[in-house]
Amino acid sequence: MHVRYVSTAAAPGTPVVRSVTPPVDHGEGCYWDDRTQVLYFVDIAGELVNRYNPATGQVTNIHFEGGGVSLVVPVAGSLDELVVTRGHDVLLVRWDGKSAEPESVKVIISVEADKPGNRFNDGKADTTGRLWLGTMGPEPVPGDVTPNQGSLYSVDTNSDNVVTHLSPVSVSNGLIWSHDDKFMYYIDSPTEHVDVFDYDIVTGDISNRRTVFDLTSNNITGVPDGMTIDANDNLWVAVFNGAKVLNVNPRTGELLRVVDIPADRVTDVVFGGSDLSTLYVTTSRYGLSDDEVAQQPLAGTVFEVTGLGVRGVAGHTAIRSVPPQ
Repeated sequence: MHVRYVSTAAAPGTPVVRSVTPPVDHGEGCYWDDRTQVLYFVDIAGELVNRYNPATGQVTNIHFEGGGVSLVVPVAGSLDELVVTRGHDVLLVRWDGKSAEPESVKVIISVEADKPGNRFNDGKADTTGRLWLGTMGPEPVPGDVTPNQGSLYSVDTNSDNVVTHLSPVSVSNGLIWSHDDKFMYYIDSPTEHVDVFDYDIVTGDISNRRTVFDLTSNNITGVPDGMTIDANDNLWVAVFNGAKVLNVNPRTGELLRVVDIPADRVTDVVFGGSDLSTLYVTTSRYGLSDDEVAQQPLAGTVFEVTGLGVRGVAGHTAIRSVPPQ
């Protein structure tokens, strides 16, 4: 039985943090589907795509073999199709969200066949439905990734053409765009900072990389992982090995606030709920010792944070205009 956690608000306006799912091994890749009011998230190590329905509290999942499952993005115009990454592959998956097995799984593209230890990591779709996703190097020990083995890609949805934008990177993470589509924010986790590019929404080109927030200079322990943005164009950054989520103004570099999470390995964040005012936070217990799990038994659960006083924006779906061959 899942023992749930609810923080106690110390004062009016203080956010409330509570766990809402049983733990998985390595929770990541959360996506709120505003159309169906459900949360998708993955278990990388468990090779699972999970679907959490807040209205019922039910979690359903499907299992994939062949490598870590790290990304899930619904397909535009469909309520039962998902883009999922598994190892080196990008998959088109048809799943009703209830059955124990997907109806169909098709490989759309594969990358980095010459780097068998690599895998896909984080990714999202931009407002046009163009899919952005990155890879990371081998991880022989949890949290210890071979540096400079990954890349950042986008997929042209009209031709399935894969474009390489950055290489090498170590742990590609934290993609999100400003509301006007002029900027793309990006994290390569071991650098310990959040970067921004000028973004051309028409061509998908990125340029003029610079840092908007540095964890080290702000005395933040841990490394940046997944990231989202709110309706005020401020960033929310998961801190792996830091037990927290950071709220950052990327225009000024100001740390606006810190939300503590009762699990060290905070992996990803997304706004959800009927009015997009709930922040969902995924966490991991992958690589923790038995003693560490005993000290943080909720590691691996999804947390929801309410009372933040801000709202997010609906996530973008991926466009699949050419059926996979």
